[in-house]
Amino acid sequence: MQEGLGSVHQLFFEAPLYKRFSLGQDLKLTSQIFGRAGKLRFDGHCPNCRQNSTWDVSSSMSYNTSIFHQDILDKTKVDWMAITCARDEEHEIRIYLHYSKLSVEKIGQYPSLATIANDEASRYRSVMSSEDGQEFHKAVGLAAHGVGVGSFVYLRRVFERLVHGRFEEWKAREGWTDEQFLTLRMSDKIMFLRDHLPQFLVEHSRIYGILSAGIHELSEEECLAFFEPLKHSIIIILEEDKKKKEELALRQKFSSALSKINLS
Repeated sequence: MQEGLGSVHQLFFEAPLYKRFSLGQDLKLTSQIFGRAGKLRFDGHCPNCRQNSTWDVSSSMSYNTSIFHQDILDKTKVDWMAITCARDEEHEIRIYLHYSKLSVEKIGQYPSLATIANDEASRYRSVMSSEDGQEFHKAVGLAAHGVGVGSFVYLRRVFERLVHGRFEEWKAREGWTDEQFLTLRMSDKIMFLRDHLPQFLVEHSRIYGILSAGIHELSEEECLAFFEPLKHSIIIILEEDKKKKEELALRQKFSSALSKINLS
């Protein structure tokens, strides 16, 4: 059964190329997009501003919605849609769409979904190894091109190294041995390291189980459907790491400054 299109945001920031979505019989969404019923705005990452921004929808289309529905029931149609950044109207993302039988398929996009997602993740490079950065990039690229299982392979590898890297960072100070850690299941490894891992990761340790199921049990379509929340879960983990690192650097900076103050 065809997945229903939930929002315009989904088309621009989540949907891979050539995945077909049902427009359904509900005219609300198509009224917003094609009938131009009010100004449609939403938030998303701008690869030019390199930060989250608000986007306005523009289009080559301005149809009477009921006529549009009847039109794509009878024949196919190819058209484009664009969004412009509220910070700078020259910042644009454009997609090309194919309509047929009350469904829509994204057949082109610039900048690509992978470019946008990887730019969004670039701010976490300081807390990622070069290997993690490359494999996170590959995961996003594969998902953008409709490869679900392959994208899960790379996300799982990034997740594993986030956990194992924290063990390597703390084992000497904590007096841990490799034997204590390496024989544990991933859920137990996370509990073992719970005082040294981002809280979100500890609370949602099942992320690894979902990634493993994706490799061994889930279909391509299921993996693609789950990719966005899993990708953003890893970004939340990286965001917590980034904030912790920045806070530690700030503490060290002002501790050093305070130590140089001599009132005598």
